[in-house]
Amino acid sequence: MSFHDVFDRIRRRMRDLMEEFEAEIEEELGQTYSGVIQPLYTVTEYPDRYEIVLDLPYGDLNALSVRISESTLKIECDLVKEIKFEKWSIHRNVSFKRYKVELKIPSDVDISGATITRDPSKHFIKVVFPKKK
Repeated sequence: MSFHDVFDRIRRRMRDLMEEFEAEIEEELGQTYSGVIQPLYTVTEYPDRYEIVLDLPYGDLNALSVRISESTLKIECDLVKEIKFEKWSIHRNVSFKRYKVELKIPSDVDISGATITRDPSKHFIKVVFPKKK
């Protein structure tokens, strides 16, 4: 294999990776420019359960939508008011009106035993999935 063949193979692979990266960025920006923002969340695994805590500041927990399927957890929540991150973000001209996140659920959870608790004072929600026995 010649030097040029190796170089061409590397160039093609880099181009493929850049296209994949650009597609991912466009998907994220598409959500951002549509007024949708992904909330901060943590997933903690315990011996008997998984806990997912989502931070929804300014979220209207009365407009909270939680959908659970065999493999995903989808959460959407309207904001009580439109927000902008004028001082801290590259998205200075974008208003956010809604939270949206879709998370993969581990295969060892019992979705029928899922519980959801809300803490309106802190705008947190916690989803607990027990593990299958």
